Amino acid sequence: MKIIIGHFGHEANTFAENKTSYEEFIGRGILIGEESVQKSEGTAVYLGGIIRACREENIEIIPTCAYTCAAPTLTEECVNKMLEHILPVVEKHKDEIDGICMALHGAGVSEEHDDLETYVLARLRQIVGNTMPITVCLDLHGNITEEMTQLANGLFGIRKYPHTDKEAAGYLAMKTLARMMKEKIQVETAVERLPMLVPISTGMTANPPFPEMEAYFEAYTKQEGLIYASFFHGFPYADVPGSGASVVVVAEKGKDVKKAARQLAEFVWERRHYFNVHVLSPTEAMDLAEQERALGYIVINEMSDNPGGGCPGDGTHLLREMLNRNLPGSIFGYMVDPIAVEEIFQKKPGDTISFSLGGRHEKIFGKPIAIQDANIISQSLGNYIYTSPNLRGAAGKLGKCARIKVGNVEIIIGSVRNQTFDDRPFAVTGADLREYRYVGLKSTQHFRGFFGDAACRIISTDPPGLNSGDLSVFDFQKIPRPIYPLDENVVF
Repeated sequence: MKIIIGHFGHEANTFAENKTSYEEFIGRGILIGEESVQKSEGTAVYLGGIIRACREENIEIIPTCAYTCAAPTLTEECVNKMLEHILPVVEKHKDEIDGICMALHGAGVSEEHDDLETYVLARLRQIVGNTMPITVCLDLHGNITEEMTQLANGLFGIRKYPHTDKEAAGYLAMKTLARMMKEKIQVETAVERLPMLVPISTGMTANPPFPEMEAYFEAYTKQEGLIYASFFHGFPYADVPGSGASVVVVAEKGKDVKKAARQLAEFVWERRHYFNVHVLSPTEAMDLAEQERALGYIVINEMSDNPGGGCPGDGTHLLREMLNRNLPGSIFGYMVDPIAVEEIFQKKPGDTISFSLGGRHEKIFGKPIAIQDANIISQSLGNYIYTSPNLRGAAGKLGKCARIKVGNVEIIIGSVRNQTFDDRPFAVTGADLREYRYVGLKSTQHFRGFFGDAACRIISTDPPGLNSGDLSVFDFQKIPRPIYPLDENVVF
């Protein structure tokens, strides 16, 4: 048996002013064809799980591409170029394959398509027809629509945030597809959408009410004989008609998937008040950090400028506070500013330099910082292998990067937009976090997969930004209303 696999993931922050070109979108490096298999096999990503299941089932793989990125709305040219890596392969092999297993995201948006996943699945169906089995693995932050369930036989989302179970989601999606191909089982999927937005700042699944919810979903799935059931938090920073939380259920034909999804959604709705958020300013966060007496380093994470949520990564709010305090043992990792990096690379380690840092994209993230007489500590091409359980074994990159020191504060500056998952952005510039006390970084929750055990304390700050936990600051135009928590007396 043969299948086609691939990964085209996009999480759209539609509140960003700019659009994302193909070149900007694939800045971290797309994997094409066989390379996508070679570099994904054995890693903790979706394709790692898909490939593992294929090896167990002795199924031949025909690869397309592998790439995912959170970014502002994609240009249509970007979408078309991404599909050029996928659709011609499907067209060429459509008569010899037995199924398709794709990793998407669930919150993709382009200039012409508010529901990018539905568009991609529709293009696949145009080629292979309506009878070929297609399964899809998706992100926890997917805004799942009815149209997705009609075009794919099974939707399998990750359940953890930080996303430490991507490999498991890919594995289940592929195992289910193998049963459809070999045992000829028929699979149905249902979605029950909730009138609710969940800020990503409240979604860490180690916190209440998530452990209770996960246990309930697992028991319900076993009791009802379902293949899969899960709560999708949705992505509230994609202002589209499909935005919002949902419950998805997958089962063999004959099960009442709609009833199951409704009952589970009611269970979630009763716990909606857990998702309200309280935010700290950078000043309040640093006050708490200075009061901490435990040994080790303290992580102060800037949630609202999370590149993993489509933000630019060059916001200056937290870094400005750290520079003003000038505390010994301070390091920030990292700022995204390729223009500043190029200036630094005109000099060498040991030199001093003055330049403008950050604040180049969106006014909400703060003004640029005038860096004066900084010492250049190191320069690097910024390539590394992730150690975080989110992406263990996968390749990562900052692009050309540097570490500088201003007073007591060290700053890592990179060229490629990405959030900080682990200590690799620090290590790639020669910094050992055990030598520091105050560690600033940009991420909402994923960094916890590594730093949850490594740091002596984590303090979150939520200054103005496009991933703010305070959803009332956003000018929503397309989302369904009324919706919790923006409106009062919302009824499910």
